[in-house]
Amino acid sequence: MKNILSLLLIIICQMGYTQDGIVYYEFTDAIGVGGGNGEIYNAYTMFSKDKSYYVAAKDSLENAVSISKAKSHYQNSSGSKNKISNGLVLSAQGNQVVCNYSTKRLDSNVFDGKQIYMSETLPKFNWKITKQKKKIGSFECILGISNFRGRKYYAWYAPEIAVYSGPWKLNGLPGMILEAYDEGKNVMWNFKSYKFPITVKQDYNIRKEKNSKKVTFLTIDAFKKYCINTIESNYESAIIIAKSHPGMTPVKAPMTSYYIESFE
Repeated sequence: MKNILSLLLIIICQMGYTQDGIVYYEFTDAIGVGGGNGEIYNAYTMFSKDKSYYVAAKDSLENAVSISKAKSHYQNSSGSKNKISNGLVLSAQGNQVVCNYSTKRLDSNVFDGKQIYMSETLPKFNWKITKQKKKIGSFECILGISNFRGRKYYAWYAPEIAVYSGPWKLNGLPGMILEAYDEGKNVMWNFKSYKFPITVKQDYNIRKEKNSKKVTFLTIDAFKKYCINTIESNYESAIIIAKSHPGMTPVKAPMTSYYIESFE
């Protein structure tokens, strides 16, 4: 009888360990501006033992309909750079990232006037774990620092939540990332709340556009080419706009002023 009770206890513990959880964030997009002065979105990361699903800029999370945002960069007569922005960029699917730690794959999408889907090998972060600690919510967190695709990231993780997940593509720390930002605070994720366990079975797959018959996932190299071509096109548009606005000189800004990732 004692052995049976012990076995049941082990099974119950294992079931609890494989249950899903979710962390809600406030995501600030200040790309091209910095200082944390940008648009604020709701976001969350859902996680299990070997997978995670992140989403931000989703219609249903903002209680709003899809709207578009024109992005361009120019230099005014005083020499300062500005970012033209007409509000939140939202889509029905949102900007998603799915990490599969078993297969070492990462799928994602971003709304950039249209849905762009990508698939790549799960990125490896060379985290430097510091001795700095602080409390976020009810969790004791530790600071990790790493460079990734043009930005230096600071991530506060909670060892108590023993998964390798975090917001967006940030992963690989020995605990759930509850807060993160890049050095210039062009992007920031601030902890809002945590729920565990989630009793409803979750879907760890990229949500695609309705009525889309076939979706092509770009490689990272193909996405890099897309980004370069888009920046060049935006620059050419800025030249045309500047002709009607004396004192404005178009500037071809670096990729980090347009996208969260830079391949320059």
